[in-house]
Amino acid sequence: MTRNVLIPGGEGRSFKVYRDEYIKITDVAGKQVADFVALNMHNTHEFVSASHTRIMLNRVFLQKEDRLYSNYRNALLRLVEDTVGVHDLMYPCCDPMRYLIDYGVADHRNCRNNLFESLKEYEVDYWRVPDPVNLFQNTPLNADGSFAQPQEPKTSAGDYVIFQALADVVVGISACPQDMNPLCGWNVSDIKAEILREI
Repeated sequence: MTRNVLIPGGEGRSFKVYRDEYIKITDVAGKQVADFVALNMHNTHEFVSASHTRIMLNRVFLQKEDRLYSNYRNALLRLVEDTVGVHDLMYPCCDPMRYLIDYGVADHRNCRNNLFESLKEYEVDYWRVPDPVNLFQNTPLNADGSFAQPQEPKTSAGDYVIFQALADVVVGISACPQDMNPLCGWNVSDIKAEILREI
């Protein structure tokens, strides 16, 4: 039986996914980043780690069939389908200080607070919110290793990724509220998650 979770634009949600289930994450309207985290359901001190994933893959960009590795170097998820091919493993969540420092705006919705609020029921403290896998985020690197300016995602309405759960996990997703640069196409919109028994 399929379970559906809608993540409204600018908000966050969390849900459980069990081993061998699939998570389909869809950019509903297009050009929307989804900050994605996953924690071991039975030990939330273990989580998908962007830095460990980069080292285990020996690159900074995801490809189909890649595993997402934990801070204990266990594979927790496998990327089985991807209609976009452009995601980010480098950036942390946007947070209150990001908007204050870069834009002079206080109290802007942000991914770190979204994920913290959605993971509260699993007793994940604010400081323990992992760095995300930024699905659909288009932030290329320059040849010298510096960050290029954020660009609009390459997604169109209905583009998606599918992960297979290799362990029981708690997933958190924030439909990024960044509306002050092109990161989400200047128009924050919804993300849809579907938990599937098979694909």
